Amino acid sequence: MKLSFSQLLAISCALVTSFAYASSRPRYGGTARVLLHDRVNSLDPLAEEDHPQSRDRMAALTFETLTQIDSQGRLLPRLARSWQSDPSHRVWTFRLRLADFHDASPVTAADVIASLKSANADWRYSAPDRQTVVIESSSAIHHLPEMMALEKFAVVKRGADGTVTGSGPYRLSEWQQGERALFVANEDYWGGRSYPDAIEFQMGSSLRDQLLQRQLGPYAAAELNFDGLRSLEQGGANGQNVALSRPADLLVLVFLQPDLGGRTGRARRPIDPRVRQALALSLNRTAISNVLLQRQGAPAGGLLPQWLTGYEFLLPEDQDTDAARKLAASAGAVTQALTVALAYDFSDATAKLIAERIAVDAREAGIKVQPFGENHVGTKSAQATMNADAVLLRLPLPSLEPSVALAALLPDLGLDASTATAALGAGGSEELYEVERKALEGFRVVAVAHVKQALWLNSSSHNWQQLPSGAWDLDEMWVEGAR
Repeated sequence: MKLSFSQLLAISCALVTSFAYASSRPRYGGTARVLLHDRVNSLDPLAEEDHPQSRDRMAALTFETLTQIDSQGRLLPRLARSWQSDPSHRVWTFRLRLADFHDASPVTAADVIASLKSANADWRYSAPDRQTVVIESSSAIHHLPEMMALEKFAVVKRGADGTVTGSGPYRLSEWQQGERALFVANEDYWGGRSYPDAIEFQMGSSLRDQLLQRQLGPYAAAELNFDGLRSLEQGGANGQNVALSRPADLLVLVFLQPDLGGRTGRARRPIDPRVRQALALSLNRTAISNVLLQRQGAPAGGLLPQWLTGYEFLLPEDQDTDAARKLAASAGAVTQALTVALAYDFSDATAKLIAERIAVDAREAGIKVQPFGENHVGTKSAQATMNADAVLLRLPLPSLEPSVALAALLPDLGLDASTATAALGAGGSEELYEVERKALEGFRVVAVAHVKQALWLNSSSHNWQQLPSGAWDLDEMWVEGAR
């Protein structure tokens, strides 16, 4: 069952969706305008956001990570030009390249350590010289370089006044919180000047006019929700340049930890494990994927998709309503007295439909689920105060390295740090499977589906790379018509 890294890489290469329009002459200049579905309040990679992937799409332009993973799943150097580990994989040494922050100050080992400490204070750091960073963990981390490609670990220079400065290919020129962001090319970037003069993001934008005209007009790209994708498909998507990721985003039901002290509006009672398991068994994941997700998803038995790990098929996701009824009945009075309050993202129409379908399936098993919309469901601070027993989340796949992806997902799922440590220390697919299987025990986390991301690209956009996970690589992107 064990898949080698080369096999996983081959799978990623075969499945990647990338648009690289034929041209031997990429052009400098122009502005690439991008429509984002969600609003972002801060560009700081460590800031709490309801939709962190939208933030990371923009933050990656100005804040660099030590490494990066390209559209073919390959690990590449970025701010770190090389790295190595000791035999135990506990001590990793990174050699930095010569680079400058946007304020013209050099990127030093001290700057990198200060930034990494903000992201993970549990590791030990040292700097033998200005260009060398040593990271020591208490347990083995086999894929720390891949972990350093997460935007969480981007190198950010934080000022005492709260300002943040990066070293990336673009500088932030204008910022309207939740509305608009303009990035201009960094002329002094160590990797060479980017092709576009600027990249402009509009957040929370509607695609109604563009979809009616079936043209993106002045926009280089736009995120598509399921309704937008269906609109293009129904009219014939030929020539519309729609890029679809693999089924990568995790649609997951998370039972919140009980709040017996009543700090929220009402005391959050613990949900009987039999009720949680019954709810998991009641779900018709195939109907959710085929009908509600319009075949742009796949039923999920695990947290990571089959195409990434090769073992998800061992984690059953079949519906068993009879078994669900028996479990619910065995819970007795607990089931009769308790309504499971399920919160979903108020701004996501598809999430509402799925939450309502979960309630219908649960009713067949004798469980009452009450879905309701919330403005904020993805942040821990909001979850701590909402009157919900469970939340329905959609989480992007953080990495194309399975152990890193699993470890990075766990905090959003409310699972303890020891599980993440075990994931990072897994030496192969068999060990990682055991970690994931144990994480799903108790049914506090119930996987529902893996979902594709859709991107609408203008034919004037060239070399826009989309990873299998749906993340973007804009290093070689350029726009037609530039001077």
